[in-house]
Order: sequence, then C-alpha cells, then structure tokens
Amino acid sequence: MATDGTPAAPPAEEEVAWLARIARGDESALQRIFDKWKLPLLSFFYRALGSHADAEDLTLEVFVRLHRAAGDYSPTAKFSTYLFHIAQNLAHNEHRRRRRKPAQPAPPEIFDAIASGAAGEARRAAELEEVLQLALQRLPEKSRTALLLIQQQRMDYAAAAATLQMTENALRVLVHRARQLLKTEMEAQP
Repeated sequence: MATDGTPAAPPAEEEVAWLARIARGDESALQRIFDKWKLPLLSFFYRALGSHADAEDLTLEVFVRLHRAAGDYSPTAKFSTYLFHIAQNLAHNEHRRRRRKPAQPAPPEIFDAIASGAAGEARRAAELEEVLQLALQRLPEKSRTALLLIQQQRMDYAAAAATLQMTENALRVLVHRARQLLKTEMEAQP
C-alpha cells in the first residue's frame, strides 16, 4: 500500500501509479516520470533526428502529451512501450516536417569537445559520432527507429515490436537489415 492509500505498483511499472497520480493533479508524479525518462528520450530523439535542439523540444512534447493523456491511460502494454510509441510518432512527424523544410543538423557538443583542448581523442570521437549520425540519417525511418529502440534504449523485442506495431519476427528482420545497412553506410563514409 502506498502512502496515499493506493495499492503499491510493481517496481517495473511504477509509472502506471505515477500516471494515475498525475491524472489526479499530482505534479510531483510528473516530475518523477520526467526525471526517470528524460535522458532515454533525449538520446532516442538525438539519434533519430541528429539535432540536440529538436531532441529537447520533442522530449518536452512527449511529457506534455503524457500529462494530457494521463487520465485516459490504460496499462495494456509496458509503460516504456506507451512512452516510446508517443516518441516514435513525434519523430515521424518531425521527419515529415523536415522533408518539407530540410535543415542541416549540427550537434554542439562535438564542436565544444574539439575546442576544449582534448584534441586527439575528442576529434576522433567527433568524427565517429558524425559518421554514425550521418549513417543513421540515411537509414529508412522505420529501420532507424527499430534499431534505436533495441540498441540504444535497450528495449526487449516484444516491447519494441508493440511500440512499432509489428510482430517480433518482423522486427528482428528489420533490425538485422538495419544493422547491415548502417554498417554499409558507415563504411561508405570518407
């Protein structure tokens, strides 16, 4: 039993209880979810979009949407599946927007690291990051998202498949092909 009289949630799905508290107006529960999921979402969006500013904006938008939908949430899947489904939809919308109005991303941390004096290692890390980011951007959106959910977010295949609304087998094939394509793209970089 939690201190507010509601049944205690299992540790893996404590977010479900937090969402119920958000629906009742408890802003501290939203802060707890934000604290737990901000960095995974930022990482997902940065890798998916290549822009730190867009990653921050879309991460905040996920929490805005989560806050709005808290009262309607029904735990039919893992919370992370629900959260990354929102994130995947926002990333997809951003990709569509960019196709209409393209922009060239420039991650500021790369230039900061080079300018700070750690020249050799920082420069090599920046080069590898740039090659990876460019290769990721050349992957088809669905392949990139699948790869990021499995590799970066460490989602299990069942949760990632639910997020992408596909079967686990289809996801495994998609991730395998995405890895091969990413390798080819990275090797093609100068």
